[in-house]
Amino acid sequence: MLQKWNDKQKKFLGFTLALLMVLTAAIPSSMAHAATTKTYNFNTMTYQSAWGATYSISNGSATINFSGQYREIKFNLPETLDMSKCTSVTFNASSPNGQTAFKLYDTAGSQAAVNYNFKAGTSDVSFAPNTTAMVNSIGIMAQDTNSYSAVVNRVTFTMTDSTPVTGTLLSTYGVELSHSGVAVNSNQLRDTQTLTTMKTQYNSITMENEMKPDSILGSSPKLISVSQAQNSGYYIPSGYTESTVPSLNFGTVDSVLQICYNNGLKLRAHTLVWHGQTPDWFFRTGYSSSGSYVSQAVMNARMELYIKSFMNHVYTGNYGSVVYAWDVVNEYLHAGPSGWSSIYGSNLGTTPSYVKNAFQYAHDTLSYFGLTDSVALFYNDYNEYEVTDNMIALVNFINSGTKLCTGIGMQSHLSTSYPSVTSYKAALQKFVNTGLEVQITELDVGNSSDSAQASYVYDLFSAIFSVKKAGGNITGITWWGLYDSVSWRSSNKPLLFSSLNTPKASYNSVLKAYTDAGYTVH
Repeated sequence: MLQKWNDKQKKFLGFTLALLMVLTAAIPSSMAHAATTKTYNFNTMTYQSAWGATYSISNGSATINFSGQYREIKFNLPETLDMSKCTSVTFNASSPNGQTAFKLYDTAGSQAAVNYNFKAGTSDVSFAPNTTAMVNSIGIMAQDTNSYSAVVNRVTFTMTDSTPVTGTLLSTYGVELSHSGVAVNSNQLRDTQTLTTMKTQYNSITMENEMKPDSILGSSPKLISVSQAQNSGYYIPSGYTESTVPSLNFGTVDSVLQICYNNGLKLRAHTLVWHGQTPDWFFRTGYSSSGSYVSQAVMNARMELYIKSFMNHVYTGNYGSVVYAWDVVNEYLHAGPSGWSSIYGSNLGTTPSYVKNAFQYAHDTLSYFGLTDSVALFYNDYNEYEVTDNMIALVNFINSGTKLCTGIGMQSHLSTSYPSVTSYKAALQKFVNTGLEVQITELDVGNSSDSAQASYVYDLFSAIFSVKKAGGNITGITWWGLYDSVSWRSSNKPLLFSSLNTPKASYNSVLKAYTDAGYTVH
């Protein structure tokens, strides 16, 4: 048909298609249908019938013993499912001794769909049902001729809702929580296409590495005199007795600040004090890798110089207004051997003086610039659902006397198998009960399948909004990476996008949790 169009019509069509491609790439899934998952183990299903097969159930998993080829066992689902709304079915199982087939049966008892050749060593098998039948039971059939057993743990149906999910992370979470965030590197931030797409979903970024101590200090020291440092705008504490200062490299930071400012993005500054990615020479006499570790007094002065010089540089520049939060101390409760522990000790419990000092120096700087009411200072840690009480005790110590720490960062590197949403919600509730600001700062969710992730994140975000609606001061969620292949956990496919412009079922689940909580898309 296109051959019958004149050249002007063809050019207009080409322009229209190109425009549509740009728009759909920039705002992925803005009118996507919600994906929900229904997962059943064998505690929720009931036995129906068997031929040449026996079974036993333990912890929701069924061990099925087949006496030979084509022997089969059937189980009833707890409800009837409309396969016209099902995009995939996932069986989680192991078949160590032979191949297995999985079947779906309709309400009349007829086979509606089947997937053959489930092989040994496979844990998940997913297939599209390609049927519009109403299904209420499953079948598990032996394909090999010998007697053998198979273990089946659960079956998950990924269903689409007839009601479209509208909006983006920015028009939902970015509004209700103020900050919809993502972790990026400077190359991604400088890429025009990536930046444009990023801005449709997020209004806040965290740099993965470029604001950490080793990026600012460098792998080896470049020393300058105290007077040179002062002329460069460094803060020299009154207790600083050394004749030289390590040069601080703010080149990348400055470009990041400018990009954020020009593109309406806010920035979480991550991180000032951390046992990881801090060069060892920073803790040694003469800033030399061969020197001995300095005293606590000398290190206190170095830490004050570093924190105040870094923050001063940001807020005396033209673009410092984009930085709304600092991770002052990162992962102290999980710290391994480092320069910090070599100088201050490794068994300080929840009352480490140097951690409190770090917050004091950061607070002093905000106070100097009149920013204590607009910029938050965070303690940030991982496995927060395991060390909840210790995190609270630590923050209470930091805030004894003067409130220095204003926020708790829950890193939230999760998996669908651990932690449970219940335990995560309990930790979140304890944190908001302190009255401090809480942000989810490094979220990703490892999983065995897209459907398992979609189900987990729906429950997770429903729990988060339950705490939020009850009065919790939750002010932001930051995903740790743009899409799966650039994630530090790429093999676990832990993010909402499989590529820059390709949302997964979990993306729709996150949006559905938002609307199901009663919030309006803006």
